Amino acid sequence: MCGRYAASRNPDDLVEVFDVVARPLETLAADYNVAPTKKVYAVMDRAPREEPDGSVRRELAVVRWGLVPSWAKDPSIGNRMVNARMETVADKPAYRRAFAKRRCLLPADGYYEWYTPTDGPLGKNGKAAKQPFFIHPADGSVMAMAGLYEIWRDPSREPDDAHAWLTTCTVLTTTAEDAV
Repeated sequence: MCGRYAASRNPDDLVEVFDVVARPLETLAADYNVAPTKKVYAVMDRAPREEPDGSVRRELAVVRWGLVPSWAKDPSIGNRMVNARMETVADKPAYRRAFAKRRCLLPADGYYEWYTPTDGPLGKNGKAAKQPFFIHPADGSVMAMAGLYEIWRDPSREPDDAHAWLTTCTVLTTTAEDAV
């Protein structure tokens, strides 16, 4: 499960690494504790918004972490949909359409996994304190996490309102390798 990750790359670097032809106007600050519902970069192959029938191009977009399915009545559902298990993603109604058509890459420096030692110190709540481990490429290169994205329209806003559309994402996860 990916509950937190680090993303500090400049969009210009990501454009080069992922061979992107379109970049967002918004630049995100480096974040070493990316949490669900925060804005993140996503690399996706899409037809330009101005030319929906045009040729597909690779673009870097700013999206919100926490997938909101297109059929959702409220965007708060995305708060619970930050990860999708690879083993079940094709069957779950919330992820099925995105899995079929809207895949993306989520650039990261690395992600955090928590380990609970059996003989470690106790935390404030009296339970064993969790130890975070930062999983990252040894050579410092950019990690690309597999993801899905959705575009949700707020039915309470006019379609031409810039805030009527929300692009969200989820991280695809699977069982960790023993080496991790």
